[in-house]
Amino acid sequence: MARRRRPTVEGSATKTLDELESAGDRIVLWLAENQRALISIAVGILLVAGGWGYVSTTARESSDQADTALSEVQNGYRLAMGAAPGSVSIPEPANPEAAREIREDYTARYAEVGEAHAGSGPGGVAYLESGKLQQALGDYEAAVVAYRAGVDSLPEEDALRGFLWSRMGSAYEQSDQWAEAAAAYAMAGALQRYALRAGAQADAIRAYIHAGETSTALGAADVLARAEPDFALPEFLQSRLDELRIAAVSD
Repeated sequence: MARRRRPTVEGSATKTLDELESAGDRIVLWLAENQRALISIAVGILLVAGGWGYVSTTARESSDQADTALSEVQNGYRLAMGAAPGSVSIPEPANPEAAREIREDYTARYAEVGEAHAGSGPGGVAYLESGKLQQALGDYEAAVVAYRAGVDSLPEEDALRGFLWSRMGSAYEQSDQWAEAAAAYAMAGALQRYALRAGAQADAIRAYIHAGETSTALGAADVLARAEPDFALPEFLQSRLDELRIAAVSD
């Protein structure tokens, strides 16, 4: 049974991902493997616009059939929720029960696209969308299942796996499974082609702290600092790490 959606907490990856995806949730950026140098620029442009970029290395990413299937479900969901044609935002229906039924319906429709086009970029995005709707319904266990199916369907170095791992971490986080959340975020952070991997590593550090794995959190913070010297942790997280370091020296 679906559980009521829990509010996001300070530093929540769900909140961050929602902000990144809100304005450009339907933007899909396809880059061939030999265009790797453009990844940072493209993602930067999309983030400025409030969107997110999808960078895939899959061989089937240009499949017209998969693109069409995903587009049909996306457009159908937007219209069912009451979005105006061409509008970026998706409104929340005034009737909560109607909104729930629409999400339940399109969760299944997205999953069907994912299954039918597993291994392709559109198939991976479909699993991502299915999981997000499950999270909106408060069914975090089902969301994890959708994200894991998406991860398992894609090649190991596909950057979309980073979004799926991060979303999986946020679903675990919302159900207070902090150790599992940390592991999922760490998987996203370890994916070299995932442009937001430093942020995912920061989420892993935060989750390790909540899980009581302070030594692992401190070690992960050291690794991140060496790998990404220009990346700044959120102030609240840096302050917490400083407190833990002082406590570790005092013991």
